[in-house]
Amino acid sequence: MKWLRRGVLLMAMLLGVSSIPAIGFALPGEISYYSGSTLFTRYTGSETFNGSAYTPHSPNRYNSYEKRFKLHFDKYRYKFRSSGSTTFYFAIAKITPEFPDGQSMYEQQLSSFSSYSNYLDGDYYIYMYDFSGNTSNLNLSQLEVSAVTPGEVRLYSPGSFSYTSGYFAGSGSSYLLRGSTHTIDAYVEGVPTSVVASVTTSTGTTVLGNLSYVPGTIGRYKLDYTFNEHYDTRNAQKPTLKITATYPNDIRGASVVVASQPIYVTEMDYNYYQRNDSTWYYNSPTDNSFAGPATSAFTCYHFVADISDTSYTGSPQQGNDADIINFMKKQGAHASRPGISYSTASMTPIAFPDAIYYTNYHFAKVTNWDASGNPTEIVSKWGGLELIKSTSAAPFSNSIATYGAPRIYFKR
Repeated sequence: MKWLRRGVLLMAMLLGVSSIPAIGFALPGEISYYSGSTLFTRYTGSETFNGSAYTPHSPNRYNSYEKRFKLHFDKYRYKFRSSGSTTFYFAIAKITPEFPDGQSMYEQQLSSFSSYSNYLDGDYYIYMYDFSGNTSNLNLSQLEVSAVTPGEVRLYSPGSFSYTSGYFAGSGSSYLLRGSTHTIDAYVEGVPTSVVASVTTSTGTTVLGNLSYVPGTIGRYKLDYTFNEHYDTRNAQKPTLKITATYPNDIRGASVVVASQPIYVTEMDYNYYQRNDSTWYYNSPTDNSFAGPATSAFTCYHFVADISDTSYTGSPQQGNDADIINFMKKQGAHASRPGISYSTASMTPIAFPDAIYYTNYHFAKVTNWDASGNPTEIVSKWGGLELIKSTSAAPFSNSIATYGAPRIYFKR
């Protein structure tokens, strides 16, 4: 029957009949207007109201030139804009038992380049006015009303990850610690039938679970989830956390609204990182020792030499100090390797070194020094794992990875 109802309404519009009472029950996203106490033709989608009938009222609310229209909206986010070249002032007020003349919500100047959007449900007064006194275009035919979406969805936490083409992640990136529980927190507008969290990668989608409404809040939904899986980050499709809100059927049929953001889950858990580095810490997704994501194609010696060429297959020889020095200085067998070079190598500590090689085949860049030039902070790539900051130049002595102690110091 819905097709018949819409067919009747469409025919009425084509014939210029603007006063056919509404039929049946309204669907979310439909738009209706009143003349007196009668609710007239429902419009759907994006409409301009081709009629100048308005609701007489007294006293005036904004100025003596205003016109007021009474419209009805159903559980949807709508947008208002000027449908032509006319610029006018627009205001909206929600009608409630406590405020029969409407409770003011918003006021602004509307043109073809500006708009107003909000989630609306119920009866509203729409005001149009022009302070110059020109009322010739103050009718609903100059106001375009669009049904935009059954609701906005915004993802607040656990935070997004900024992937870059380099070793370091973008500023403010969130690292979700594998094996730890993080809260997925979203704002979902309207009345969804379900709110589901999932992670999509190049290999498919994993459903994490349903978010639950938080009682006493406006549109807040949460799910506490333990991330036990490291999602592959090597492909073009980076791991993406998605919040999918499904709504009841509306003017467009079944409606789904999705909010998404890239995420990153560490390759190992808390115990692994803590046992490898005496200075490693994790206070929150954005306050921790991580500096960049895991990349299996690059290791510590790629990072210390700024090598970004994935086709490079050379490497310094483990246990061969002379070859390690040649690698860092780009000389001998490593003269043609890509990346930066170091000019000085020392088997004893030197002031303000730029890089350090450790006894058991590990390289790190120095990022901070004390006043005497002693290194106090380093950053290094743990094999194919993450890029990690350490607040000591010798944090690996007791590590299960046995990176060992500083052995060779380098300067650029």
